[in-house]
Amino acid sequence: MANIMLTDVCNLNCPYCFANEFVNHDKNEISQAAFDAALDFIVGDGTHRTVGLIGGEPTLHRNFEGFVRQLIADRRVERIMLYTNGLVLDRYWDVLLHPKVQMLVNLNPPSVMGDARYGSILKNLDHLVLDCMRPDRVTLGINMYGAQFEYSYIIEELKRYSMDHVRVSIVVPNLDEGRNIDAHAYFASMKPRLLEFFHNLLDEGIVPNFDCNKIPTCMVAPQELAGFRRHLDNPVLKGKISLSNINNAQVVCRPVIDIRQDLTAVRCFGLSQYTKQHIGDFKGIHELEMFYMRTIDAYAYNTVYSAACVDCHRRKVAECSGGCYGFKINEILALQALADKRLARMGEQAS
Repeated sequence: MANIMLTDVCNLNCPYCFANEFVNHDKNEISQAAFDAALDFIVGDGTHRTVGLIGGEPTLHRNFEGFVRQLIADRRVERIMLYTNGLVLDRYWDVLLHPKVQMLVNLNPPSVMGDARYGSILKNLDHLVLDCMRPDRVTLGINMYGAQFEYSYIIEELKRYSMDHVRVSIVVPNLDEGRNIDAHAYFASMKPRLLEFFHNLLDEGIVPNFDCNKIPTCMVAPQELAGFRRHLDNPVLKGKISLSNINNAQVVCRPVIDIRQDLTAVRCFGLSQYTKQHIGDFKGIHELEMFYMRTIDAYAYNTVYSAACVDCHRRKVAECSGGCYGFKINEILALQALADKRLARMGEQAS
């Protein structure tokens, strides 16, 4: 997956924002020339056919509609993925209803954004899902922020729109105070509410799917897993669950390339402070992904932040990262630096 960051401007100020290094600090917008270069970089080598549009709030870019029309017309692009808060979708129905366009609408509770803004988002979703009959074009998402995060509101909207799935994410450590902590303790604080939320979703026939920072499998006790058996005994739900990543034990993280307005890329926004690279230094998106796999991912599975991870078989066979790499980025970079020193020393000895 690869995304183009259209603007740093956002019309919300979410406290957990994964892009808080950039968002609303200035008014940077991507130029047409930079957009063209980013697009060619993503789809030029033929390995990617989906282009994501992110921000800030991407729909606030003055040429948002033009960019979407350009992607629609580009035969190299099969799908356009718009990551949005949904507040101003009504400005762009002409392009957003095109079959190429898919949307992930991150829905915060009204207590966070206010009743007026929440109502505006629902008005736009009503038009898209109920009036235009396009429920397949949009996925609702929730970022689980805090041990007592709100969730009843999104279940009500999912039911109202007859949606049978929802994207869920435990918020990533986006500030220094959230990094290099015991992630097991963090997940343990979130787990009771998370399991309660999942039970309530499944009771309504709605299947959650993790987007980012999935809770490690070892954190869920056998008796807690047994509590979900009744959902698996439901033949309709069983088929839906089989398509969700909550159905497997792997907790893996792959590079999601986010390209900024100045054509620097980051492995993902959770690691934006540490992984900036200019796309001009790489032939294409696949080469950049492999660079991050060598320089970040290869070390991530050899670092631990909790004693429980030291002897973990899943970690050793690269089936569990233990959650977001942001929890242990300093350890990853330290191991990377140590490996670089050893390689340099070996080079000196060989010469």
